[in-house]
Amino acid sequence: MSVESLYMKCGELFNHLNFDENNHIYTVEEQVIPSVSKLIQRYYKPFDKSISKFVARRRGVTEEQILAEWEENSKKACERGDKAHYFGERYAFDRSLEPTTPLEQAISTFWDDLPDYIVPFATELKMYHHKYLYAGTGDIILYNKKKNSFLIGDYKTNKDLFKNFKDQKLYYPFSDMLDTPFNKYQLQLSYYQLMLEQIGIPVSQRILIWLHDDATYDAYQMKDMTGPISEELKSFQDFN
Repeated sequence: MSVESLYMKCGELFNHLNFDENNHIYTVEEQVIPSVSKLIQRYYKPFDKSISKFVARRRGVTEEQILAEWEENSKKACERGDKAHYFGERYAFDRSLEPTTPLEQAISTFWDDLPDYIVPFATELKMYHHKYLYAGTGDIILYNKKKNSFLIGDYKTNKDLFKNFKDQKLYYPFSDMLDTPFNKYQLQLSYYQLMLEQIGIPVSQRILIWLHDDATYDAYQMKDMTGPISEELKSFQDFN
């Protein structure tokens, strides 16, 4: 099947998926289905906001001030990331765009560094798994013309991809992995891979593009975690 036919196939097979951007809710024919981010939450301990009391005491401010500060920082980080993603979505197919921020410059450098035989296939592709009913949005899908295979890419703007609290691990079956943003993203990209491969799009690589405020980037090859994830999805479906 040609690349053009595969692109049309994506449109046809993911056509029933709807996304409420304001509430971050995916639906298929009015049925709410979980996002990849929601599924990954099963494998780690959620952030305990109660520690705001201790932080406030240490800094000599109120707990309300700490919670408000965290909320503001989270909002700014999301806005910063959204702006970079929006530029990346457009720049992949329009290299005449001029970057206006360091993160945008990092994105343009990433694209300029790619070899000619790796080309954009899709950006911000909303997709869902027909059998296991979960959904997500892939930042970049690339096509490798030499290998006739596809790569999944994802932009990240975290300050620290490897932060971890007291060597805490992810939950089973990923309990050999530290609980870090990096490892959660390894799971994320493999969930995306399963959604593409179910419709006949072979994925050979998963790439995380870490954007920095000095206009540089780091690209990481992410592990293929589709084996244990598939087992988990099957077990969860059988249980239900």
